[in-house]
Amino acid sequence: PAQCTISIFSMNGSLVRQFNRNVAEDVAGLGLSSQNWELTNEEGIPIASGVYIVHIDAGELGEKVVKFFHINRPIDLDTF
Repeated sequence: PAQCTISIFSMNGSLVRQFNRNVAEDVAGLGLSSQNWELTNEEGIPIASGVYIVHIDAGELGEKVVKFFHINRPIDLDTF
């Protein structure tokens, strides 16, 4: 939703990142919106591979919890 709080937690319950969205207009007025995330924590450090829990709180619209699985590519040191 255009107005919501998105909280991303690791599997041990630690808060990784939080977004407080307050967008007046959604994309083209179609009810669509998105949140860009560079896959970093609050300090800008890239997250580790694993499962994450995403909690979306949209106030009166309700809440939603989803799982997110992320895999980092191994660094190829032979290309340097």
